[in-house]
Amino acid sequence: MWLRAGSILFALPAIVLLSLYGIEMSAMTDCSQSGGHYDFIRQVCSASEQPAISYYQRHTLLVNLMMLVSVAGTFAMVWGMLLHGMSRPKD
Repeated sequence: MWLRAGSILFALPAIVLLSLYGIEMSAMTDCSQSGGHYDFIRQVCSASEQPAISYYQRHTLLVNLMMLVSVAGTFAMVWGMLLHGMSRPKD
């Protein structure tokens, strides 16, 4: 049980963060291909040039919490491996 839960906790934050980042990058690409400049703070396409602000700077709490969940998943997997012990396939 610990291995399965740990695996989910380990992988899910990366999937969530990559999905959110990808959606934002898709909007930015659409904006730049239409000749505009993407405003990362207001998340709109603008005619004037906007400063580029990293995803982490704008969503620090979300990224940090997701990484904390991932680390918790790592510890859960390790605990599950310690409880389960080494196992060999049965012939």
